[in-house]
Amino acid sequence: MQFGMPFLLENDSVESAAALGAELKLDFVDLNMSFPLCQAEYLSAEKLNALREKYGIYFTFHLHEEMDPCTFNTPVRKAWLAVAKEAIILARQAHMPTVNLHWLRGVYVTLPHTRDFLYHRYREEYLRNTLAFRQICEEASQGQVTVCIENTEEGGWEPHRQESIGLLLESPVFGLTLDVGHNALSRYADEPFYQRHADKLRHMHLHDATERQCHMPLGAGELDVAGLIRRAESAHARAVLEIKTVAALRDSVQYLKDRGLYDA
Repeated sequence: MQFGMPFLLENDSVESAAALGAELKLDFVDLNMSFPLCQAEYLSAEKLNALREKYGIYFTFHLHEEMDPCTFNTPVRKAWLAVAKEAIILARQAHMPTVNLHWLRGVYVTLPHTRDFLYHRYREEYLRNTLAFRQICEEASQGQVTVCIENTEEGGWEPHRQESIGLLLESPVFGLTLDVGHNALSRYADEPFYQRHADKLRHMHLHDATERQCHMPLGAGELDVAGLIRRAESAHARAVLEIKTVAALRDSVQYLKDRGLYDA
């Protein structure tokens, strides 16, 4: 099984992240495009492939965390589609196997006894925008990059998001990322969806968690880390050790080694 690390606040360049990943004998670095240093305009396939060759480590992308390719505002939606297309083409050229993104719930109106989500209220337009995004990703990836949808800790995917993600998963270009901490914080609300689409698990964000806190170093929370790794292995998924500091990342790698969970 392959393990990677996220781009960290302590990394002052993409190369420094690659060097740290190589030092820890990890397989890849997940470049989060919310960071200024990870914007596509500052990267190139030539640069990323050179770092891959130098450090023996590859890269994946995490798209901007505010990306919403289904927004009803046409100019904004076109901009997000262009950002996604650019990132996936770069990923393909740089031999990145995975591009990850959150699938946002969208705006809602708070009524006396409920929330009314605009993506639910205007379902047909929402699903048309979903299919447009799917087509853009299919064209950009050319079957060489998997676009993975990640669960968030917002209490689980509402029915409108489940329907939309289901449309994406009809395409072989799309898969699922399981963030194990977000799963715990949502009290496993998305677990039935993951079970129904178990064959689509491609990526895992691995860290420890409780029902109130996630992104903890491995061993600091309540999760069955060994069981989660077995789950990823059985799905042939890779795992990002999504820990937020260098020290905690080092401790987590050591935790895996001490328990025979990672043979670097």
